[in-house]
Amino acid sequence: MKIDDKVEKQVRAVLDALVHRDPDRLDRAMSNIAAGRQLQAALELSVAICGFVLFETHDGAPEPVDIDEIAGDLESQERWLEVEKAEVVAFLTALVDRRPLSEVLPRDSAVVLPFVVAANLLATSSAPEEGEWWFNYLDKVEAAIEAAG
Repeated sequence: MKIDDKVEKQVRAVLDALVHRDPDRLDRAMSNIAAGRQLQAALELSVAICGFVLFETHDGAPEPVDIDEIAGDLESQERWLEVEKAEVVAFLTALVDRRPLSEVLPRDSAVVLPFVVAANLLATSSAPEEGEWWFNYLDKVEAAIEAAG
């Protein structure tokens, strides 16, 4: 997957707003994506990020019990967004099964959830105490996504 520089910048703005739990910045960043008509490309990149991190941290496809645990943790950690565990489970299961999000999520959730899950997975899968911050991990993830084609 070739990552467009403009889309990457917009996705990073959304992810940064989510990691910092800044609703005003999040609204502005999402509006910029929509205004630039980059939403589809931004969603595709966010889903690819989710898939890469999910599969890397589980050395392959996570088991349903892993998905359930991730979804519960994410629901708890992202209360400020009112994320529902059932939707996260549906999203991650669709990702693992390679099913379209439109089959398992309402449109509003399908537009927001990939960003929320990507931000959360990046933030919880990188280890600042070991010198790797989420944005450095994202650099590696994006390089791997582009290398995979």
